[in-house]
Amino acid sequence: MSEQKFNEQRRKETAAKVWLSYYNRELYEKGIITERERNRMALKIDSWKITMT
Repeated sequence: MSEQKFNEQRRKETAAKVWLSYYNRELYEKGIITERERNRMALKIDSWKITMT
């Protein structure tokens, strides 16, 4: 994979993680999900990787 493609993938992955983390936090703060659910989702978000298609 070229460095440019790699950097593009990293930017997309970072942006996706930021948005997922934001929504996860919002759902918790609004009482839609529990603290346990928030923590489990945070772990999944942190370990998530974008797949190249």
